[in-house]
Amino acid sequence: MFLRKNKDVQEPPVERFVNCTHCGQQLRVSPNAFSVNCRHCNRRVCIEDHFITYHHTITNIETSGKVAIAPTGYVRAQMRVFDLDVQGEVCGNVTARGKVSVGAEGRVVGDITAERLEVKEGATLNGYLQIGPGAKAEPPDRTT
Repeated sequence: MFLRKNKDVQEPPVERFVNCTHCGQQLRVSPNAFSVNCRHCNRRVCIEDHFITYHHTITNIETSGKVAIAPTGYVRAQMRVFDLDVQGEVCGNVTARGKVSVGAEGRVVGDITAERLEVKEGATLNGYLQIGPGAKAEPPDRTT
């Protein structure tokens, strides 16, 4: 028996594109993948999204996906992500290839390097900012 495709139903994409969190090269991945090995630098690249609602203290968070921190969330880590949405609190340096958004109750203590930054009235930022397409991937050298 053959099934006919419904023209109104959209099929999921066959592939998607993400950037490696280590070397920045573009990778073609399956839409269902959670992680891949970069074919350029041969390192593991996490591509899943994270939603943090509680206290989370680790060394690093690295993903080519999006990270959202709920108002009850607290993260103490160095972060290298694609997009970041902060409604709670982040302590640590943040590097985003896309956009960092800090809500009215959000708080970031650490340096932010991102292509775009959105800050709502009432948010707290404490650190150095490098915003724009030419922003370096590493935090600035504070010794000079």
